[in-house]
Amino acid sequence: MRISEVSRLTGASAKAIRLYEARGLLPPVPRLNRYRDYSEQDVAWVQLIRQALGLGITLASISRLQGRDGRLDWPAVLALLEQQRGRVASERARLAQVERDLQQVSDELQRWLHSGSGDCVLEPGGCTTGV
Repeated sequence: MRISEVSRLTGASAKAIRLYEARGLLPPVPRLNRYRDYSEQDVAWVQLIRQALGLGITLASISRLQGRDGRLDWPAVLALLEQQRGRVASERARLAQVERDLQQVSDELQRWLHSGSGDCVLEPGGCTTGV
């Protein structure tokens, strides 16, 4: 099948599919009358690559999952998934801290606005509330 059909089936652009091939993520694709002739296996690979990318896994990491025979190294896949879960947990903790910090700043600003105090270190004449 032609690249346009693979693109339609997988949602990957033709440019992305060519990139996967150039990076060695897809096995060499035979040509038929100057056109690449993709197989169902190639479609499955593109779908797997897109799923991994959607999970935040990089192309470089994906390329390390293939053995010399072009098959997936399943223990390496599991290890990579666990690493990604760890990264997601770390990012979730970081975002939770950002949310707490935002809430603290918002609470402080609300207290200041309701206190009626004109004292503000940000402006020489005191902070204006716009009210």
